[in-house]
Amino acid sequence: MLIAQIKDGVVTNVADYRSMFTNTSFPASGPNQSFLDTFNCMRVTVFKPYDSKTEQLVPATPYIEGNQVFTVAVEPLSEEELQAKSNSQAAQVRKQRDDLLAACDWTQLSDAPVDREVWATYRQALRDISNQDGFPWEVVFPKDPNYVEQPEGSIV
Repeated sequence: MLIAQIKDGVVTNVADYRSMFTNTSFPASGPNQSFLDTFNCMRVTVFKPYDSKTEQLVPATPYIEGNQVFTVAVEPLSEEELQAKSNSQAAQVRKQRDDLLAACDWTQLSDAPVDREVWATYRQALRDISNQDGFPWEVVFPKDPNYVEQPEGSIV
């Protein structure tokens, strides 16, 4: 666990608690809040919540926010990064769509023992995935015609 020493509201040192207090024994969970308070220390957090579609975490000089010390900051992605991320997501969705189409190609053969029109409608819905309003981030795939909804609580 990383902890930070604080002096006059400013982070002065960040280190693992064992190297900061070499002559002190701690439980496996590390120092408790009372111990940290006694030595003007705070736990260090190396993560902040962020929207991975539009933001990124970047290393930062340790800073205090609320009752935590952070070593990362949240920054918006550049236009180029946003476009690259969107392109990558679109490629993943299209790959999934293409795999689903390939898995049911056989349904369009003239001797396939299925309702070809139902399957053709399903396949067209797959092809139209990229026309959905939320594409590529919020995509709803159509249910394949063989899908059977199971009653709640049933064991399949």
